[in-house]
Amino acid sequence: MRRLAIVLLLMAVACGRPQAQTGTSPVAETPSPSATATVVASPSPSASPITSPKPSPLPQPSTSKSLLFAVLEAKNTVAIAGLDGYARAKTTFIPMPVPDVGCMGANVPQSAEVAAGKVYFADGAGVVRSLAVNGQVTRVASFPFSGHQQMLSFAVSPDGSRLLAAVLTVPVKFFPCGGAPKQPLTLDVYSARPGAPSTLLYHENVPNTSTGLSVLKLVGWDNVGPLGTYPTDWADQGGGPRPWFFGIPVRVDASTGKVIRQVGDQNSCLVWDMVFTGASVCVQDRLLNASGTYDQILKVRRMDGAELWHFTVSLGPLGLDDPNFENDVISPFLAPDEQHVVLCCAVVGGNYGDDTVVARDGGQVILGTNFYAEGWLDSTTVIGSASSPPYLLSYVSLSAPNRVVSMGFSGQVLGTVRP
Repeated sequence: MRRLAIVLLLMAVACGRPQAQTGTSPVAETPSPSATATVVASPSPSASPITSPKPSPLPQPSTSKSLLFAVLEAKNTVAIAGLDGYARAKTTFIPMPVPDVGCMGANVPQSAEVAAGKVYFADGAGVVRSLAVNGQVTRVASFPFSGHQQMLSFAVSPDGSRLLAAVLTVPVKFFPCGGAPKQPLTLDVYSARPGAPSTLLYHENVPNTSTGLSVLKLVGWDNVGPLGTYPTDWADQGGGPRPWFFGIPVRVDASTGKVIRQVGDQNSCLVWDMVFTGASVCVQDRLLNASGTYDQILKVRRMDGAELWHFTVSLGPLGLDDPNFENDVISPFLAPDEQHVVLCCAVVGGNYGDDTVVARDGGQVILGTNFYAEGWLDSTTVIGSASSPPYLLSYVSLSAPNRVVSMGFSGQVLGTVRP
């Protein structure tokens, strides 16, 4: 699938000490982006220009020139960039090591996130630093982390005043190629204030199960509080697109680091994405309709679980691999103002595989081709990447949904940076 191909593109790893770079250099060593939008759906030129009418120009995308976002490149570089594709600040760090877990691959937690107008990133020594828009790199906190058979996840409060971290220690080749795991996992959860030593909140031996999933991972901190996953898919053998958190989303107590409750009911509606307010979008199981095809209901819910709105989409007639399989909707992302959802791969007057934006008022629009949405930068700007090599980051403005603008580099978008 396209998302898997994009992820594979980010697997190259290099080492380096933090060294900030500022100015208007390109985020990556790729050709500079064009000053105008890249049109991916435009009228074909006429063979008789004298007698053919002049094509009407497509709407120009309307976006804020001050809109900045953070991106993770090649697992060891963070940058703050604008929609012009140029970095305002950039630094490298020692990447996280990948533990040997046997006949599975470890899902190493994301090593960077956005908070308090900065990018926070954790290196392979357990040190968390921040990168500001002006290029300043600041050491924020340090957690006990050997890097040997360990994975570190962390979360930063929206104001940058508190941090939580979880260190999972895994025995070598935890998943044997035959039989069930026999060795225990351990989990240590810490808290820290910027510039102060970290404090161990608790240590636990994770119950030994056939899957080894019963562990906590920290994934963020929104306006409601810290977020994590429990259970967590911390290792697997690959597969198709899944919710961004690789596990069941849960609320975590900021003082104790303990799981409070699950977000939503995963059995009735699978949560795919959440925004800063705590609102979420979830997907229900597909339903057979009267015409013999399948529909799927998506719901937008407040942080307390109350429904804000919902909509129904029709699924593609063919699966990606099996012509007898009906695909579910994948990768729905909720806009920050909770008024739109962008998703793949409903059929709304377009081709299967096109990304669609659905509005709360029922409006639907197909986005430009060769574009795979991966989230929102603000309530009118969808961020994503090209769906064909070299998978360059691109964006689409709702003011010009047929125009896809390439930013000329590749990476994983971490979120919008608001100085």
